[in-house]
Amino acid sequence: MQIALFVLPVTALAFFATPFASADGHFDRTLKVSGPVELDVSTDSGGIVVTTGPAGLVQIHAILRARNGWLATSGSEARIREIERNPPVEQIGNRVRIGSLHDPLLSRGVSMRLEIQTPVDTRLRAAADSGGIQVDGIRGPAECKTDSGGIEVRRVGSDVRASADSGGIHIRDVNGAIVAQADSGGIEAYDIAGSIEARTDSGGIRLSQTKAAAIRAQADSGGVQATLAPGAGYDIDVHTDSGRISVPEMTLRQEISRHHISGKVRGGGPAVTMRVDSGTVSIN
Repeated sequence: MQIALFVLPVTALAFFATPFASADGHFDRTLKVSGPVELDVSTDSGGIVVTTGPAGLVQIHAILRARNGWLATSGSEARIREIERNPPVEQIGNRVRIGSLHDPLLSRGVSMRLEIQTPVDTRLRAAADSGGIQVDGIRGPAECKTDSGGIEVRRVGSDVRASADSGGIHIRDVNGAIVAQADSGGIEAYDIAGSIEARTDSGGIRLSQTKAAAIRAQADSGGVQATLAPGAGYDIDVHTDSGRISVPEMTLRQEISRHHISGKVRGGGPAVTMRVDSGTVSIN
């Protein structure tokens, strides 16, 4: 069956896009660890970057800035100095917590971008109220959440969960299951060796698997495009209220109509369920 091509509107990531004044402060810490790391990172504004570094060390670099414009408040300079004197870094054995201020009012008018290098064997939880999150190379699992900003996750050795209220989600090369939800923004998840669950209220979804597993995708406004694991069988059930459907040749068709197709591809296998209110669905 001919595959329908379409343009997928994926919100471009705009990491750390809030307008800032010149850098006003920073702090750096190096922590010694042994064995798997439990890393919990959070920031109100500024963004988070987590990459891999030397074994046995968690290296932290934070950039503190006074915000411009309508977010600016008086006293930002004093709050930055206080954060420098008492960096929000806690360690209990291999459990490391970064970004949790002892006084939440210190974040008023101040952004804190956190750049962290951690051993490969790290479990991560990262949260940003305003700002992007980037993760690359850890074993995982990884859980990322941002209220306003994009999420980019690459080369994670186990499960990934990502949630963005406003911003795109980009995931690639994951050796595990993923769950991704974007209220406003597209979702891309490529080279996934596990099950996929993706939902967006406004934006398109693009997926690809390297190992056959269940796929569930829902887009209220936007299309879905999926590439199945090579040579693997699937049970497909696809519905769109408004838009075309394109799927591989089925060995058994259970139901087929303009807006609903179900059946088995290559003898059947894990379930592929897709629901789209407005947009095209393409599976190959």
